[in-house]
Amino acid sequence: MHPDRARLSGDKLTLGYGQKLIVRDLTVAIPDGHFTAIIGPNGCGKSTLLRALSRLMKPQQGQVILDGEAITLLGSKEIARRVGILAQNTTTPGDITVQELIARGRYPHQPLFSRWRQQDEEAVQQAMKATGVSQFASQPVDTLSGGQRQRAWIAMILAQQTAIMLLDEPTTWLDISHQIDLMELLQHLNQHQGYTIAAVLHDLNQACRYASHLIAMRDGQVIAEGAPSEIVNAELIERIYGIKSLIIDDPVAGTPLVVPLGRQVSSP
Repeated sequence: MHPDRARLSGDKLTLGYGQKLIVRDLTVAIPDGHFTAIIGPNGCGKSTLLRALSRLMKPQQGQVILDGEAITLLGSKEIARRVGILAQNTTTPGDITVQELIARGRYPHQPLFSRWRQQDEEAVQQAMKATGVSQFASQPVDTLSGGQRQRAWIAMILAQQTAIMLLDEPTTWLDISHQIDLMELLQHLNQHQGYTIAAVLHDLNQACRYASHLIAMRDGQVIAEGAPSEIVNAELIERIYGIKSLIIDDPVAGTPLVVPLGRQVSSP
């Protein structure tokens, strides 16, 4: 997809840490109205790309475009009204409760010196309900399990009510039940509430089942992108991950299901 057709895109991005370059001359767009899963092996640049798109890191070359403007020209509060970000390894700011953490998602929408409004309270309550953390509202975030804490952070992003959500490995720390709950929630937000979502995911089959658009990366470059049913095949999986696989139809969703054959097994 050409960057001009997306609210959020990167143009000729070169990204890295010091002298170590991760991404070189990459142009990519997050398509409006889609749930995009960014997939690829460890170290291929998935999380680095997401950090750049959310202005958590500055490109060494190129620029990120948000709504037709270079993101570097926009103020932090203005960006936070348009883009919500859940980064890896988030740390809780002090000894605050779950509800207090989620309420911080309302900051970009509050006028200067304004009081807490009814619409703020409703947004927080809806976010807690959607992520199943209402019962923990008064508990300190640090007392929660890893999965519960992850859901609280996702609730904060929901309370932010941005049109675009970027999530870096959101299923980390979640058991399989809560992984499915979260993926279904993200799919619902995309399909029924119009959110544009991009998430770095490691589980290929969850990406194929729930996302409507895939960006497949390797060595800092986009190898393929498009609907899962259009791009996922054994050749792509071997090119990205170096393993042979059998691709069958998911018996539940009808989406591509990747069955690894292992490195010692030849494909049929």
